[in-house]
Amino acid sequence: MDIEGGPLNRAMDDGVADDGAIAADVVDLLAALVRIDSGNVRLGGPGNSVLAELLACRLEESGFDVRTIGEDALQPSVIAIRRGTGGGRTLLINGHLDSVPVSGSAGDGLEPRVEAGRLHGRGSYDMKSGIAAAVVAAERAESTAGDVILTLVADEEFGSTGTEDVLRALRHEAIDGAVVVEPTDLQLTVAHRGFAWFRLEVQGRAAHGSQPELGVDAIAGTVQLLDAVRALGDTLAGRSAHPLLGFSTVRVSMIEGGTDAATIADHCTVTLERRTLPGETPHAVCAELEGVLASAAERLGVTWRLEELVSRSALETAPGPLEDAVSRAFTAVMGEAPVRRGDPWWTDAGLIAEAGIPVLVLGAAGGGAHAADEWVDIESVASLTAVLQRLVADFCGAKMEGDEELP
Repeated sequence: MDIEGGPLNRAMDDGVADDGAIAADVVDLLAALVRIDSGNVRLGGPGNSVLAELLACRLEESGFDVRTIGEDALQPSVIAIRRGTGGGRTLLINGHLDSVPVSGSAGDGLEPRVEAGRLHGRGSYDMKSGIAAAVVAAERAESTAGDVILTLVADEEFGSTGTEDVLRALRHEAIDGAVVVEPTDLQLTVAHRGFAWFRLEVQGRAAHGSQPELGVDAIAGTVQLLDAVRALGDTLAGRSAHPLLGFSTVRVSMIEGGTDAATIADHCTVTLERRTLPGETPHAVCAELEGVLASAAERLGVTWRLEELVSRSALETAPGPLEDAVSRAFTAVMGEAPVRRGDPWWTDAGLIAEAGIPVLVLGAAGGGAHAADEWVDIESVASLTAVLQRLVADFCGAKMEGDEELP
């Protein structure tokens, strides 16, 4: 790994790191994390309990107040707090411990390999790189006035129960800002879409396939209802675009119906996905979809039922002290301000925002998330670590040597 003259080298010269130790530390930790299979239980993996125990022990040895929470012993989450001296702002850094299972990965996916400045292995990009950077940065940050809270959570790849658990556990903490270290290719995500999943059930009446006039074809009715859903998609695309996120969308993700080739289908079930923008509440989205379906069904004479399966609100964080501090830290390390962006997918940052905490997303560069060959750019992980270390110092109230006076 050649870092001479690069962003990390500037950070070292500025007092954030010492002689490459930060790079060696974060890469060693990342490699150790990749070697542990932390595939999500609900996706067929063994869970993240081993990973949680390793990090909990390390952070406890580093002087953090550590506790492990969660009802599922295979999927615990870790809360680690370093209390400040008082009077400063509190920063939360969040990242998920679970990954998608290793099946189909290059090799077994668990032995990290380094090639051309990249570390390959399951979870290296999404998002053990962020976990490693957050842990090393928090350990290396000097004492601050405010508190630093690390939440290393379970189940992000399925239901996000880990972040829900830690937010409940921290409800009495006054948290002033948060950073989620999902991979962003070292760009700053200030907004992302939300989503809602629905199950649409259409009822018909069975009859022999040779006498279709005696039945009501649920599949045929569903097809016509989905024409109305497609028209809703056109309507959404005709509305004003969000400057960072574009348009909201609706689509069919799964469909199932009928019993056999010789019988008129008496039922059909469809799963719909609605990707949402800031300001589109789950209630309003559901009501709009119900209205579209009701109008179409009235013309067709079919019986239907719509059920919301899960919904998560979109994220949009307004400029403020958190983004100012992230930008200062990033510029000090990288030599330029971060690129602001919006993402089409959802992250646990949405839950943190719903809890009333200003939150941004910033993570390493790489590729192959959920794919057979997953990798992360090693220098980007080291640079992220330096940015996070400086952010802790700035936002939580310490003053880095050589910096201007901080607000």
